[in-house]
Amino acid sequence: MIIDSHVHIGRWIGYDSLEMIIESALNNDIDILLVSSLGEHGYIIYPTVDEFIKANNCVLEATEKFPDNIKGLCYVNPQYLKESISEIERCVASGMVGIKLWIAVKASDPGVEPIAEKAIELDVPILQHAWYKMTGNMENESTPYDVAILAKKYPELKIQMSHLYGAGFRGIADIASYPNIYVDTSGGEPEAGIIEFAVKEMGSERILFGSDAPGRGFAVQLGKVTGANIPEELKEMILWKNAMRIYNINMEDCFLDE
Repeated sequence: MIIDSHVHIGRWIGYDSLEMIIESALNNDIDILLVSSLGEHGYIIYPTVDEFIKANNCVLEATEKFPDNIKGLCYVNPQYLKESISEIERCVASGMVGIKLWIAVKASDPGVEPIAEKAIELDVPILQHAWYKMTGNMENESTPYDVAILAKKYPELKIQMSHLYGAGFRGIADIASYPNIYVDTSGGEPEAGIIEFAVKEMGSERILFGSDAPGRGFAVQLGKVTGANIPEELKEMILWKNAMRIYNINMEDCFLDE
């Protein structure tokens, strides 16, 4: 069993098509994909209400077509707060298991607070983009420190911070003391020592495998975990057990390769 907690889809063709993504995942023994759409035909930083609804409809269609392999996350823009709350309610009622926030608003912005409160009410995690970029972050792009601010405001909120390999050692230090922050292994290529440091500082129960496919390849991203110098039982936690627990995924809902 492997669960990829960070995948994107849209109405794409060729090697980025939904069917090809699933085929590639299964070829790498990845059974379940937690997916969001950042736009029907390309990633949209500041989506309008119509644009994020259409993006989420892509995900809902995918979960209907491939119920064994796909669990959905609802993409919203906190700049449209009332509509975002309504969309979260619609998506979760339709079977989505989490919320996706990208870079329209920083995680530390007060505008995110009602979304955090709705996530707590519905008992779903927020997958929050975060990065420390040497070239400088975009205007509203969260750093791990921003995520820590949100976690401190809402200790009951489950936050999956994306991009362990974009956050690095500094990012791990920012979030280590907040047990409601989890981190996925996406962001960049494999680098020795990152997983081991995260396990030491945070504990293996707070790390999830995430590829950020199709922008990154499944096999290479899996190598971050499979090649890490940690016990096999900890790899198993990172590869699927943590995601199953955090996202309340039932074992009977899981697709198991024969």
